[in-house]
Amino acid sequence: MKQLLSLLLLLTMTLSYGQEMEKVILKDCDTTDLYINDGDSTTLYYLKLVPKIEIKGVLVILPSGGETTENLLKQIKLPQLAVEKGLLVLIPSINFGTENRTAEFNLLDKIFNEIVKDYHVSKDNFILGGLSNGGMISLSYAEKTVQYPGTTFLVPKGVFALDSPVDKAHLYEYCEREIERNYNEVGVSEGKWIIERYKKLYGTPYKNPEKYIAASIYSYGAKEGGNAKYLKNIPLRMYTDFDVEWLMQERHRDLYDWNGTDIIAMVNSLKIMGNEDANVIISYGKGFKLDGSKHPHSWSIMDPVDCLNWISKLLVK
Repeated sequence: MKQLLSLLLLLTMTLSYGQEMEKVILKDCDTTDLYINDGDSTTLYYLKLVPKIEIKGVLVILPSGGETTENLLKQIKLPQLAVEKGLLVLIPSINFGTENRTAEFNLLDKIFNEIVKDYHVSKDNFILGGLSNGGMISLSYAEKTVQYPGTTFLVPKGVFALDSPVDKAHLYEYCEREIERNYNEVGVSEGKWIIERYKKLYGTPYKNPEKYIAASIYSYGAKEGGNAKYLKNIPLRMYTDFDVEWLMQERHRDLYDWNGTDIIAMVNSLKIMGNEDANVIISYGKGFKLDGSKHPHSWSIMDPVDCLNWISKLLVK
């Protein structure tokens, strides 16, 4: 059955992109839940789309939390556009994972090493990005490359992220509000899960603010934004959707619960620190899920042409 599904997946990708997207199976066994919603499988892999023209760089796209690679491909045109421009596209099977990100980074480095060896592409021309958790992993990887030089395989040429939570202390506080509101069942369940997870690892942000600063991509009020300072020399493109009506009508939330608040604050801090290529792109009511339902936490908030144009400019620098 799994072989049949893989064959159907490759057929779908061939029809969509005009060429086959290869599924490369890795020897690693998924012992840290890097990839979920794949039944009882412990197989890790990455999808690879190789351009027929000269390779100019590598684009790495990471799914959001719990999102399968198949569903990701149904929602974005960026892989097709990128491969036509000479970018080798990688989609790793990472959609969940750990808090310290060690397992995620090790798997990414393994994939990157294989690609550099097989295609002789420069380590200097990798772009990382993703939605939500995928964006968090990309941003965290970039920060680690600067904070601990030499501990990762490469330093990204640039990073893009869609609606990613960046401040864990603020995320904890949002979860408390979501539980107190008790309006959306999914939101309440997620809030309880996050708070329990964070309490075990860090305690609360009220008693252990320093632990949250150390664990966050960005920390509002901390000197140089906490770990955000490690992004001050890395080109960055953040996407968020400003849909107040959806927040209030569908979830009874306000702008304190909007990821965009911290995203804008982080980008502003980076600009103050001198990052001239740190940008936030705000859309208005463009978020839609795969089933067609309105939701600002979605791939559709990113204009793929805009993102590719930004990537292309980076690769000629």
